[in-house]
Amino acid sequence: MFSKLKKLPLTVNLVPGESATSLGSRLARRNGVQRLITFCSDVGIDYFALANGDPQEVGRLAALGGVDNACLQMNTPQLNEPGWFRLGEERIKFTAFSRTSLRSCPACLAAGRHVDHAAHHGLWQLTSVRICAVHGCYLVPLPPRQNGNDTFDIMRMLEEYVPVEPAPARTDDLELERYLRQRVQTGAGDGWLGSLPFHVAAQTCEGFGLLLTHGADAKRDLVAPAEWAAAGTAGLRVLREGPDAFRAKLKVIQMAQPIDATLYRTRFRVFFEWLRYRDDDPDFDVIRDIVRDFVFQNFPIAEGQVVLGQPCPEQYVHSFATARSTFGISSWQLGRRLAAISLAQRSSVSKRFVLCDYAPADVVRDIVTEVDALLNATEAAKQVGIDRIMMTKFTARGLIPKYYAEHNSTPLYHPRDLAQFLAKLRALAAQDAAPQPLLDIPEASRRLSVPMDRVTQVILENRIRLYAGGAPQARFRDFRLSLDALREAFSGEQEGAVRPAEAAKRLQVSVRTVRGLLDQGILESRLVKERRSARSRRYVLSRSIEEFAGEYITVSDLAAQSGRLPGAEAVLQGDRGVQPLALDSRCNTIYRRSEVCDQVTEEKPPRCV
Repeated sequence: MFSKLKKLPLTVNLVPGESATSLGSRLARRNGVQRLITFCSDVGIDYFALANGDPQEVGRLAALGGVDNACLQMNTPQLNEPGWFRLGEERIKFTAFSRTSLRSCPACLAAGRHVDHAAHHGLWQLTSVRICAVHGCYLVPLPPRQNGNDTFDIMRMLEEYVPVEPAPARTDDLELERYLRQRVQTGAGDGWLGSLPFHVAAQTCEGFGLLLTHGADAKRDLVAPAEWAAAGTAGLRVLREGPDAFRAKLKVIQMAQPIDATLYRTRFRVFFEWLRYRDDDPDFDVIRDIVRDFVFQNFPIAEGQVVLGQPCPEQYVHSFATARSTFGISSWQLGRRLAAISLAQRSSVSKRFVLCDYAPADVVRDIVTEVDALLNATEAAKQVGIDRIMMTKFTARGLIPKYYAEHNSTPLYHPRDLAQFLAKLRALAAQDAAPQPLLDIPEASRRLSVPMDRVTQVILENRIRLYAGGAPQARFRDFRLSLDALREAFSGEQEGAVRPAEAAKRLQVSVRTVRGLLDQGILESRLVKERRSARSRRYVLSRSIEEFAGEYITVSDLAAQSGRLPGAEAVLQGDRGVQPLALDSRCNTIYRRSEVCDQVTEEKPPRCV
């Protein structure tokens, strides 16, 4: 196309990554021309079209400089539609560039500002690129020229440059820059972040990263290049994991301060304000939508309140204040219930409740509905079919829970809990013919001298069959049961152990004797929570009773075998030197079978009763 254009006699080597205006500026100086715009005029190139990467003008310059046109065009930002440039493999919006204030590498310029060292890379026009890839140091701004036509003339811009010491960058802070360079070289790639336009990905990583590294009160105009690089890397590490990771990090920031201490504007200020000022760019809608929806879902935003240009469709969560104004429920009522489901807790410095997180609106509505349906103790007792005093005992026993579980709270009950208690009793009601005789639960309690709440607990624990006479909605006093079945439940073995009285019955000794044997460790004990009273008592292991019967014998059993009187048997064994167990004088006399000298028979020891 430009075969008729002759290569200039004096040329410079194209530096990898160099833009067309940089090459033109160096060619101009190499050929004795002080300004790029003058050089372009002399050789027939449109300076302003060249600055915008026009392919025809870039091709002319490549022919004059004797360099590869494709390589030069690849590294020159090309304006291919209003507001959008093509650089490498990326389509980039103009807001991602800083084209009117050039930056350069102080290490590259350290060898001098000669045409051989002054090349300016096309990537350096990107705001988020701050590092020279060759030297690993931060770029520095060049002094501006009074004439705006010299903005892209690198040699002209360097005339007032004062050398500065290169500032090396930390490798760990360059992840975002490496990612952006890769996008320019090979394209956006896969993933959610890759689906975002270049300028949206770059600026969101930096804006959100600044919130992560410097906090909500950071001032963007006071952030140094090294701090921007670290912020961009912090943002990239979150955003490259996708929108769910973005939301999760927003939640972490929200929960870093006490709930209700501040709202979203304060917690996300530096990021939120930056995002608000991008409202004229629809490419940022995907970020705005995520942040807006997060605010709606996690802060008490009233219906119709505008956040990032959109009204809230409904209120999703509540604070104590918004719940009180919306539903009329007090902080005390709501807080106690939320504490029961781990959404609130008592303050460590006062008696009031504090939220662990804002309460979901549907949870608050359910609590308000439940509070409106609450019954006091008298009303609840009437619905169950007992009196108020017994209602209190049932609550203390854990049979019917209070709606508010605090020890000193007013006893209020939800109809749901009362219905569940009656449903448990109705589930035990048999449909077949009832045997005779039957007693109601209060009468059975009186017969056994056991509190009625304890009897009810044992009925439910042991699933004792009840009879309700076919009543479809039987209440407490409608239920009947067999007294024998109840006695069996109370007297039965618990956890492999029996009461001392039962052990005494089996061994045919006194209860005092059993306790003495327990004290000496001859019988083994176990602490058991008694069904009758729900108190912890010392029981006797059934296994140790069997073992005792095989190793020991009472004087009464020994006398029965010999045909003597128990007193005579005791005297005879004493004369033979056989001593009984050292028990209290009021206990039964017991010998070791291995020490008894005279036994009438050699039969096996009898089993315990």
